[in-house]
Amino acid sequence: MSIAFLYHAVVALFALLMLANALVNFVIFRKPRALVSTGNDALPMVSVLVPARNEEDNIEACVESILKLNYPNFEVLVLDDGSEDSTYARLCRLRDRDYRLRVLVGSELPAGWCGKPHACWQLAQAAKGDYLLMTDADCILAPDAVLMALGGIAEHKADAISLYPDVVCESFWERLILPTMAYIVFAFLPVPLVRGSRHHWFAPCNGAFIFMPRSTYFEIDGHRAVRAQVAEDIKFAQNLKRQGKALWYGDGSSVYSVRMYHSLAEIVIGFSKNLFAAFDRKVWLILPILACLTIVFVLPPIWAAVGYAIDARWAWLPMITYVGMAVIRFGLSARFGNDGPGYGFLTPLAWASAVAIALRSIVASKKTEWKGRRYP
Repeated sequence: MSIAFLYHAVVALFALLMLANALVNFVIFRKPRALVSTGNDALPMVSVLVPARNEEDNIEACVESILKLNYPNFEVLVLDDGSEDSTYARLCRLRDRDYRLRVLVGSELPAGWCGKPHACWQLAQAAKGDYLLMTDADCILAPDAVLMALGGIAEHKADAISLYPDVVCESFWERLILPTMAYIVFAFLPVPLVRGSRHHWFAPCNGAFIFMPRSTYFEIDGHRAVRAQVAEDIKFAQNLKRQGKALWYGDGSSVYSVRMYHSLAEIVIGFSKNLFAAFDRKVWLILPILACLTIVFVLPPIWAAVGYAIDARWAWLPMITYVGMAVIRFGLSARFGNDGPGYGFLTPLAWASAVAIALRSIVASKKTEWKGRRYP
């Protein structure tokens, strides 16, 4: 057995293991079930919290979707975090039309804090609800979002839940790259261990939808515990688990939607901000992972073409790897519909783009900028 054959066999085996994990997750990764009220008990008050900085294009649609929630007992708090556009003026107009909306003006960013953790911390302190729902200014909530969040907490006996969104993709680059976020969840994450294990390794989170009791938030010191983190959502979930709390992560595609980015440039800048930070800026940790992604996702079709060209005995093995990885993408396309079935064939290009963005994240880590702020 040649070294080349053994190499491609190991890569193909790893790919098949990811495919098996993805198949399990397609069954396990569930949508939350809406809470059914008997009418005998009063529903708890929920505070919906929205940090907003330079969100004039999104804020009205976001707040209007929240105000249409099919829930009798909630308030909406939006914090204008030093916006330099018309965000605050638009919020004031909305507030004048609905008493449930409270508009806060954020204080100056203290030393050692990043913008979003500071905004979320201020919002939580001002909230009156028994439960907190933290979302983003570019999100659109479904009418039953709060009922489904409460149902998820009750059904899974969790201290907090976070949900993966319906990611709206319109341009080619959005459809190519953004579904890799769901790919990571389905291929790499053993979803049953999110709720079943207390280890912080199994702590996925989308900062656009975090739901938990207000008492739990302050018990774990909320966003103050992750005040210096750019990738604050992942670190928030990890801290939650370190504090011994139970987290449930589910399919929120029917709960809320978000169009994260509108162009390749926005995708590159947005992910460059988070990727390296999510690995605690440890080069020794992220580089081997990027090398593995390249070996498993990017190189197999190239190796298959080379193998068939030279009539190598191992040529079918990288083709097996390529097909297996494409099958996962086809499945995600069928389930979420964010791209289209043809994008499965472009899986190597999608992951090559993701690896390139991750490498840029390392290079650009010393001058991280977001929403007009620069973080050391």
